[in-house]
Amino acid sequence: MESGFNLEDYYANAKQGIFRGDESIISYIKTFSKVILWGGSFQGKAIGAKLQSLGVSIDCYWDLRFKELKEVNGVKVVAPFSAGNPEKVLVIICIGNRVIHVGLVRDLHLHGYFHYIHGDYLYMGLLCPFTVETGINARRCSGTMECKQIYCHRIENIMLGRCGKKDAFFLPSVTLVINQVCSLKCEYCTSYMNEYPQEERRNIPSVQIFQDIDRFFGAIDGVGTITVMGGEPFLHPDISAIIEHLCNWKNFGLISIATSGTCVIKESQLAGLHDERVNVSFSNYTPRISEGQKKLFYKNIDMVRAAGVQCTVGLYTPEWIIPPTLANKHLSDADITKRKATCTHWHQIKNGKVHPCDFAQALYSLHLADYPTDYVDLNLYEGETLREKIIEYHNRSFYETCRHHTYEKPVKSIMTAQAAEQGYIDMK
Repeated sequence: MESGFNLEDYYANAKQGIFRGDESIISYIKTFSKVILWGGSFQGKAIGAKLQSLGVSIDCYWDLRFKELKEVNGVKVVAPFSAGNPEKVLVIICIGNRVIHVGLVRDLHLHGYFHYIHGDYLYMGLLCPFTVETGINARRCSGTMECKQIYCHRIENIMLGRCGKKDAFFLPSVTLVINQVCSLKCEYCTSYMNEYPQEERRNIPSVQIFQDIDRFFGAIDGVGTITVMGGEPFLHPDISAIIEHLCNWKNFGLISIATSGTCVIKESQLAGLHDERVNVSFSNYTPRISEGQKKLFYKNIDMVRAAGVQCTVGLYTPEWIIPPTLANKHLSDADITKRKATCTHWHQIKNGKVHPCDFAQALYSLHLADYPTDYVDLNLYEGETLREKIIEYHNRSFYETCRHHTYEKPVKSIMTAQAAEQGYIDMK
C-alpha cells in the first residue's frame, strides 16, 4: 500500500459506477520495479495500452499461448511465472473469467507472488466509459470483449443508482438454466453435466421457465447481467420464445447466451434474439472438438451474424480449473461461514428454484443432497413474499452446500485440466 492509496477502496469505488478514468492507481503501480500483465487477450490488450499511455512500463505479458502470441502492444509474451524476484513484481490479472481468479491467485501465492491487481476492477476504474449519469450501452459492453460483463458489479451499481429506490435489491448476475443436456462431454464440466443419467438429460418445460422468469424478476428490483445456459441452450427448441419472454422485463442490463456452438442452431431459434441487450457468446473449444464440430461451430457463427443477432467468439483458453468433487467434505460452520463471505455467488434459476451457484444447483439436481435453506422455491412464493424469501436466503451466513465445495487434498495447481477435454471422471 502506498501512502494515501488503498487498493480495496479503489476496487470498491471502481465498482460503484460513480467515476470513470480514475488514475489514482497509476502512482501505486509505478512503485513496483516490474509490472506484468497476466493474459494477452482483449482485456489485457486494452489495459496494457491504457497503462502505456499513462507512462507505465510493462515488463512482459504472461500467457499460456506465448509461442503463438509472441508480443502484445509491442511487449513480449512469456510463459506464466517466468519472472525475476517475485517480491518486486506486480501482476495484473487480465483474464476475463472471474470464476477462475481464485485459482489464479492461489497459483500466484504458490509461486511466491503476493502483489497483484484484479484487472476487471482496474478496467472499471480506468477504462469503463459508463457511469450512473450515462447509463450503459449493451452493445458496447457485449461487443468489445474487453470486460466480462457477466461478472460486472459496475453494471449492477449503475442500474441501482438510476433506479432511485433506497431499499432496492439488485444482483450483479444470475444464470437461467434451461436444460440439462449438452452436445459435448467435457471431462471437467463445472455444471457436472456428465453425471446426469440418460433419462434426466432433458429440457426444462417452457411453461416452468416462463413462470420462473416472471416470479423472480417480479420480486426483485434488478440484475446486471443474465446468463442463459444449459447444458447447451440451443438444444432447447423454445430458446427463441424464452429469450423473447425474458426481454419483456426491463429490470436487467444484459443477456449472454452461453453456447459451445457445437449443435445445429436453427434460424427459427434466432427470431427472438434481436433485443439490443442480447449477445450470443460462443465459447471456443475448437482445439478439443472434432472436425465436424469445428465446421458446425463456424457455420453457426456465420448464421447468427447473418441474422443480425449480436454475438462474440471467445479465444481458446488452453486450461480449465478442475472443479471439486460433489462429495461432502464435512467442513465446520466456521469454515463455511468464511467461505461464503469470500465467495461471489452467481445465483442460478433452474426448474422452479433459485440456487446460490452452479455447484449447489448440480448437487440438488443430481439428487445428491437436498438442503431446503440453500434455495428458494419459486413454485411456492411470488411478489413481496418471494422478495423477502430471496433476500433472507441471499443474506444467510453460509450454505450447507459449502460443506461439499473444497478439495479433498492439496493440489499443486487447480489449473491443471485441458480445457474442454472430452471424457468422463466420476465427480460424485
